[in-house]
Amino acid sequence: MSGMFDAKPDKNQRKQERSAKEDKARRKSKIITISVSVVFLLFLCFALLINSSWLRRTLPVVTIDGVSFTTTEYEYFFNVQYMEYVNFMSQFQGMAGAMPDPNRPLSGQIYNRDTGETWADFIGASTYARMKFLVGLYNTAVADGFELSDELLAEIEDEMLMIELQAEFTEGITSANMLLQRIYGTSMNTTVFRKLLTFVVTAEEYSEFIRGSFEYSDAQLDEFYAENANDLDIFTFRLFPITAQMPEQGIEDYDELREEAIADAKALAAEIANTVTSQEEFIEAAFNYNETTFADPDSMLREMQGERLDEDYSEWLQESIREQGHIAVVDTELGATLVYFVSRERNDYKTVDMRQILILVETISPGEFTKGVDDPEYDQALLDAEADAQERAETVNALFISAGRTKEALLDLMEEHSDDNTEGGLYEGISRFQYQGATFRTMRVVPELEEWLFEAGRSAGDSKMIETEAFGFHLMYFEGFNKLFKHVIADDRMRTDAHDEWLESIEVGEPVRHLAFVLVHR
Repeated sequence: MSGMFDAKPDKNQRKQERSAKEDKARRKSKIITISVSVVFLLFLCFALLINSSWLRRTLPVVTIDGVSFTTTEYEYFFNVQYMEYVNFMSQFQGMAGAMPDPNRPLSGQIYNRDTGETWADFIGASTYARMKFLVGLYNTAVADGFELSDELLAEIEDEMLMIELQAEFTEGITSANMLLQRIYGTSMNTTVFRKLLTFVVTAEEYSEFIRGSFEYSDAQLDEFYAENANDLDIFTFRLFPITAQMPEQGIEDYDELREEAIADAKALAAEIANTVTSQEEFIEAAFNYNETTFADPDSMLREMQGERLDEDYSEWLQESIREQGHIAVVDTELGATLVYFVSRERNDYKTVDMRQILILVETISPGEFTKGVDDPEYDQALLDAEADAQERAETVNALFISAGRTKEALLDLMEEHSDDNTEGGLYEGISRFQYQGATFRTMRVVPELEEWLFEAGRSAGDSKMIETEAFGFHLMYFEGFNKLFKHVIADDRMRTDAHDEWLESIEVGEPVRHLAFVLVHR
């Protein structure tokens, strides 16, 4: 018979079964313990890997068109963008609110409350844009077989040497790696930095190589300039605003009185325009209107290219009939602005090259004297400094004259006597207006030197000792003429346009993040 009436197991059998169950429970507990330990070790290893400098310098976190960047490399570009943004915004007063708190993580600070974008997102977006731009240039350079010259490679090594020297003289820094880590991230070292520097220099130098490869004939430059003369010519004019004396807010008939005040300001402007017949009278009228604002006649003088003119009076200034002495009255919201036309420079002249021996007048600080600028000893010290500089200048000039006034004589005297550290005292392409180009700016000298350099009849080999208020004494040597200024401007604009078009033709894919992007600490 079987079933529930079968014989019950004896005590030994029950003991064995109980022991088996206990063993099974112990094995299960051991398995759970091992599993938890493994998971913990995995998390520990992952945490260690995240903070591993080797891994941060090795594992790709983002790839752009076949060029992969590690955490260290990405952080370099991120930190550069961050520093450039902060440095740029620091130039403007009252912009502290437009910058993140440097003592808090950027990912925890909101940049745009409407979108929820953090400062890390904002800087990251510009970082990607910069990286894409450089990758596009770099890949194009490699495909074109472009290589850095020995001179540029030497400049990279000079930069690395400068980092070592800076580290040596920076308090709390014991190595170049430590200095780089403080600036660009915790895992940066000289090997990675040299690689990044080579990458960036290759991209940027190739871009400049392309920009310099465009060539234009004089006829092409003339045609371009003529087509854009209103934007490229230099306009010199004077202006001063006449603003209504507004009534106090809240008084009876405020609106009516406000309109009357504005009408009076416009009437005064029209009266001045009808009575002024010279630039001197215009300056006097401005001074009479506001002695404080227009105490200095140059405070109302403007000199700028046509493209930068205010649209309220640009069309009037650019009219071909415009001549010195013409006056315009430009209505404004609270009155009117008087504009006096002085001249329009067509830039159809040659820039010049010069050399100089500079004798600086010693700078005397009023803080060194008991009564400061009111101290008679301070005045005497200024006179002594100028006399000393003049004596040195006369000595140098005499030596120059006795040596035949030649360039060779100037160069021989330069090393011992000149306070100018420019190689050979040479300045090239000087113009009468400082043009700001896409990648360069032309040079303009102080008025005393400019007047002599551009004086009619000037020829190569001319020389003269000239004293300037700003510096001291200049033994000037006229090296010769250079390019037409309008050609300099037209060439820069045409190159810029062609270069921009070339840049737009470079196609770059979007960055692809890898799983290891979690390693990036923002």
